Amino acid sequence: WSTAWDQLGSCTGTHTPTSSPSYDVLSDKGSCPDAFDSGAEYEEGDKVSKGGIEGGIVFQCKSWPAGLHCSQLGYEPGTSEGTGSQTTEHWKQAWSVLGWCQGTIPPSTAPAFVALPDMGGCPDEWSQRSNVDEYEEGDLVSAGKIVYRCKAFPFSRHCGQAGYEPGVDDGRSPPAWKDAWTVAGHCSGSTGPTASPSFDVLAVGACPDEWEAGDNSKYEENDMVAITVSESPLRKVAYKCKAWPYSGYCGQFSPVVFGGSQGWSLVGGCDGSMAPTQSPSFDRLSEQTGGCPQDWSLSTDYEAGDMVALTVSTTPERKIVYKCRDWPKSGYCGQGDAYKPGTQYGYMAWDQAGYCDGTKAPTASPVAYTGDCQYSRCRMVDSTVVCTPGSTGCSCSAGQTASSSCTKDVEVEECTDTDVDAWSSSEDYLADDVVRKGLKRYKCRAWPRYFW
Repeated sequence: WSTAWDQLGSCTGTHTPTSSPSYDVLSDKGSCPDAFDSGAEYEEGDKVSKGGIEGGIVFQCKSWPAGLHCSQLGYEPGTSEGTGSQTTEHWKQAWSVLGWCQGTIPPSTAPAFVALPDMGGCPDEWSQRSNVDEYEEGDLVSAGKIVYRCKAFPFSRHCGQAGYEPGVDDGRSPPAWKDAWTVAGHCSGSTGPTASPSFDVLAVGACPDEWEAGDNSKYEENDMVAITVSESPLRKVAYKCKAWPYSGYCGQFSPVVFGGSQGWSLVGGCDGSMAPTQSPSFDRLSEQTGGCPQDWSLSTDYEAGDMVALTVSTTPERKIVYKCRDWPKSGYCGQGDAYKPGTQYGYMAWDQAGYCDGTKAPTASPVAYTGDCQYSRCRMVDSTVVCTPGSTGCSCSAGQTASSSCTKDVEVEECTDTDVDAWSSSEDYLADDVVRKGLKRYKCRAWPRYFW
């Protein structure tokens, strides 16, 4: 017991008993709200009572996130778990004591819709939808004279799905429909039929080409396509491709299918077709004299400042010159087709330099490297040294006479002058090894970077 307790001394008699508990420190909250119900759902600000109508304590559910516990098992106000020193009162995390009460609260009047705006006639009731006629942001439906509004993307994707019918209690807390819909107001009667759709407000003139499927580089930001929405009479609407990275969806999803809104924005109605544009012109590009550099190649290792040519027309032949950007963006210049000049991500690696004509004069034949550049290459090697008998690893035990025959194996650093060879993918390099590319020398970084 001495491990846990300190002895203070002896005593005689008994302590004076404490007085009966009193609620004087609690304020009078009048009539008692409903008693706590373990099966009810409570939210921030909800009030309950414990103790009965003759006299009880009023508790209030705390604000989020503590109030999330108010309906959970083990958080009933005024209760505790365990005994003695192991007693815990989890309810204090979720509930606050407001005061004491007596009697019951008079019943409230019939519910009214005063707090909800009057939406006039009721829109159509909710129905399960497919991807073709799905609900969109702002669409209204009604259920039991209550009007619900479809939330913005991406939550709008749920508005027409099974299990998200507004106002339906699915046993979840909160119900699933609240992920997709918000309460907009109340209604009465029905909404009158709308007039035939008109494109006057959002007319954009002549129609662009119809949408065609493709990869993530099929369309670019601000490209426009047309979708036929009615054959008789013929009506079309125009859509505009969103900015990168959303433009990557424009070739993958039609504007009117599920997923289309990720890449396309509705512009308005259109009529007729656009006139053909003129042949492209290179007037705004400066000429790169001296002929065209080599065409871009996936197998070439490019550095900052390297120039390549990209053929954009074979008849007549036209080429554009690109320049590899400065480090660190130069690291993308040879990183595959995704960063090829003129592609969707090519701008991350290449700057447009101008246009060119013809070919550059061939350079002189390369001359073999004949330098004698060396560096001190160090490695840890096994060696044998004389040791003290009885020391760790020594071949002689304690008590034996020390001699040159008492040895142990150790690793020592051995450095030799080594030629700086060209880098090779078949070699294993260690920290501080030196290689060259052309006439430039590079030193391998310390651990753990030397693994690369």
